[in-house]
Parts: sequence; C-alpha cells; structure tokens
Amino acid sequence: MDINTRLPSWFWISAALGGVGLLGLGLVLVVFPFVFPASLDAFSVVVVGYGLIGAFLGISLIVAGSRGWRQIPGRRFCSPRSWWIFLLLSVLFGIAGLLLPPELQIKPLFGPFHSALIVLPGLFLFSLLSLAAGTEAALSFRRLVLMLSGGASSVFLAIPAEILGLLISAVASVGVALLLPRGAAEVETLLSLFQRWAERPPTDEAEFLAVLTSPVVLMTLALTLGIAAPLIEEFVKTLVMGVVGIWVRPAVRASFVWGAACGLGFAWLEGVSNGAMGLGGLGGWIATVTTRFLATAMHMLTGGLVGMGWGWYWQGRRWRLLLAYGGAVIVHGAWNLNLVLSLGGLSLSSTAPLASGAVLVAGVLFQLTLILISLVGVVGIPFLLRRRGTA
Repeated sequence: MDINTRLPSWFWISAALGGVGLLGLGLVLVVFPFVFPASLDAFSVVVVGYGLIGAFLGISLIVAGSRGWRQIPGRRFCSPRSWWIFLLLSVLFGIAGLLLPPELQIKPLFGPFHSALIVLPGLFLFSLLSLAAGTEAALSFRRLVLMLSGGASSVFLAIPAEILGLLISAVASVGVALLLPRGAAEVETLLSLFQRWAERPPTDEAEFLAVLTSPVVLMTLALTLGIAAPLIEEFVKTLVMGVVGIWVRPAVRASFVWGAACGLGFAWLEGVSNGAMGLGGLGGWIATVTTRFLATAMHMLTGGLVGMGWGWYWQGRRWRLLLAYGGAVIVHGAWNLNLVLSLGGLSLSSTAPLASGAVLVAGVLFQLTLILISLVGVVGIPFLLRRRGTA
C-alpha cells in the first residue's frame, strides 16, 4: 500500500517547470539539424530523435504536473486495447521507413521514423506488462511520465561515470598486459595505431577489427561492458523511485511496474543513439531497431527487478534491494558480455577456425537464452506476482 497517495503540490509544479525546459531543449534539438545540416552529418538523425523524445516527455510533464497540482484524478495505463495499437503503429512506421530511399536514412527527416521504431515497440511491451500486473498495480499516466522521465534523464548521469569506468578498465587491462609475455609489444602496437588514427581516421575495416579483437581491448571491453556499465546503469535508472518514495511507496508488484517504466525511459535514449548504427541500409536499419527492442526488454526487466527491490525495501526487507540490484547487474552484464564473446570468437577465426565457430555458436545460443529470459521475465514476473496475490 502507498504510504501517501499524493505527491505534494510543489513537486508537480516543479515537474511542470522541468517539462517546459525539456520541451524547449527538445525543440532546439529537432530544429538544429535542419538549420545546420552539414554540422552533424549522419548524427543528425540521433539529435532529432533525442529532440522528439525530449519534446514528448516535456509536454507530458507539463500536462502531468498541471493535473497533479490541481489534484485531478488520473487514469491508469492499463488498457486491453493499448498493446495492439502500439504494435500496429510500430508496423506502420517500420513499413513507411522501409519504403523511403536508403539515402534518406542519414537525413534529419528520417528522425521521426527512427525514434518511432525505438519508442513504440517499447510501449507495446510495457502495455503487455501492465496488463499482466493488473489494474491495481498499473501506473497512472502522470506517474508513468515521472518514471519515464527519470529513467531517460539517468542516461546523463550514467555517461560520465561510464567514461571514468572505461578509463579505469583500460588502465587495469594495460597493467595486466604488461605483466604477461609479449604484452608490452601488444600495448606498444595499440598505442602507435591510436596515435596514427588521431591524425588520420582508420579506413581499413580489417585493421579496425584487428584492434577490436586485441586481447587488451577485449579485456577493456569485458571490464567496461560486463562490470562497470551494469553497475552504474542499474544504480541510476531507478533513482527517481527513491525520490518519489519519500511520499509514495508502492507495493512490490507495483514497484516492478515502476522500475520497468524507468528502464523503458533509459532504453529510449540509448536506443536512439545505438540504433543509428544500422542507418544507411534498409535491412541494416530494421535489424538494428529489432535488436534495440530486445535490449529494451532487457532494460525493462532489470529496471523492474531493482524496482521490485525498492518495494521490498519499503516493506522493511532492505537486504532484498541489494539482492535485486545484484540480479539486475548479472543479467545486464551477461547481455553486454555476449558482444565481447563474439569479438573473441572473431579473433580466433584465422588461427583456430573450429574454436572460432564454436565460440560464435555458443554466443548465439547464449544471446537467445538471454532474449528469452528478458521477454518472458518482463511479462511473466508481474503475472506470477499477481497470481500469487503479492501486493
């Protein structure tokens, strides 16, 4: 049960004012690539996507803040029709994006199609999650906006911390390499390549792949993606729940829904940028946004796990928050480490082709297992909590 069903009026006023600022920033980001198209090149699609998500969340915060301040009763995000509406919209935007010329994919005009294929499938999955959790555990629209905005804004907390984590991981990897035979030569080779790339960006894909599959780089990626990034992201994603929890403390099942909404907001911003890697080709774009949908499921699951931990924490079972956080970090870290596993398999392709094939096959099976866990878990956990009668 919530200890208080309402947030204070000044909180909603602050949310509305924050929405005004976010709306202004979003509009600037949307307009900028059209005014200065040459300054961003292909990255303009990402900037427009950020701007559209920012403007959407800004408008939503203004409406939510205004209605919350006036204490107007809010509706819950739990409609049996919402899932197929978001699914239909996802398909329509996907078809429209495929019908456009491939060269348009790196233009600002493609931004709405790209961001829609990141946002809408996530809302489709969140609709199914809300139905599985039940009406009594579903978020109201205004609280959904708070969780989405909190999760999205946490990206900007995570980035500087992850850059520091990357630097620490690189130093640690170099230190380990210097202690191993031929490690110093490997480090020296990498440094000379990086110095040359600083003057002239690499154009040889084979050379770039060789660097990615270097043992030093693989160790750096494993430490960064498998440990540092999950520890940081799972910590910051649901911080908004800790703030809102000063006044409103949902029960365990509802807390899972709140945390999943935080994960969804985080996945939107991450997906717009990471999903841009497939731009410039029709098949590549669809494959990339599909991959981002699966990553969204993972972020929602891990956010939901930490959210569920907040629910236990508020019930006095504080150690369970650490347990839930640890579980989320493990799932997230395993998901990221699969990339390192694939690169490791590629590094063996020339010297040990059979071992390389075995590693790559293991990577595919491992990824399929994680995908299944994410998709089933994000809907199955709230459903099981509901069936067990967990509040």
